[in-house]
Amino acid sequence: MSIGKTAIIKFPELKGFDFRIKHNKIEPKDHTLDIDLHTHIQFEIYLNLSGDVSFLVQNNLYEIKRGDVIISRPGEEHHCVYRSAAPHEMFWILFDCEQNSGILDFLKEEFSDNYLSCPEELQDELFRICYSLNEKAISEEERLYYFFRIFAILKMSKTSSMASAGELDYELKDIIKYINNRICEEISIKEIADTFFISQSSLERSFKRALGITPLEFIKRKKIALAAKLLRDGKSVLNAGLSVGYNDNSHFIKLFKKYYGITPNQYKKRENKV
Repeated sequence: MSIGKTAIIKFPELKGFDFRIKHNKIEPKDHTLDIDLHTHIQFEIYLNLSGDVSFLVQNNLYEIKRGDVIISRPGEEHHCVYRSAAPHEMFWILFDCEQNSGILDFLKEEFSDNYLSCPEELQDELFRICYSLNEKAISEEERLYYFFRIFAILKMSKTSSMASAGELDYELKDIIKYINNRICEEISIKEIADTFFISQSSLERSFKRALGITPLEFIKRKKIALAAKLLRDGKSVLNAGLSVGYNDNSHFIKLFKKYYGITPNQYKKRENKV
């Protein structure tokens, strides 16, 4: 007589979804192409291979080394900060989990931190998986296995010591919060400096030291990133510009093209393609 228990497991159906992975090698001369503090409607994973960089997610600034991972959930603002002219190599993964919320909801629950450091004993496997996914000569079954294997590795990478990886100093966090609350208005550097009782030169130094950009550049990028989101949400080019404080539509279009490489109208058409 055999004694045992049979487990019957029903797996939900996995719907097709776009999964993008890119292996990037950015030379020093291309660092100026670092675009903006931006958001995605998708889930993003950044895996560092090399480079002297930090990463800003929401209001937290993380020092990055080889094998470190940054997770940006839909709607979270993030920005790579270059510390020097050293070459930067990384993997970038982007995918939409909304169509498979029943299966992929665990991502929001299991990965509440933005910063993870992959243990050295798992780094080679994680790198190998990313290189394999970046190649076209693998089967669909292998792609699916590798996709979920990435998250198994990342779950093993999540340790409590990583939760306090790094933050902006309190004053700069308050300044950024002030800017965020007024991003749809006209904001001057003098206004910010006067509000926080610091000199404009001190304000400039704080931003350059922490984020690698000036406060004025930070404001511009925030405004354009928000305008891009509004365009994705269906707003017209004119209304998107007005909503973030640009009353001169031609200036808004010129600035948008500077950061995204295309006009707001071209961006809207591209992002809203089904």
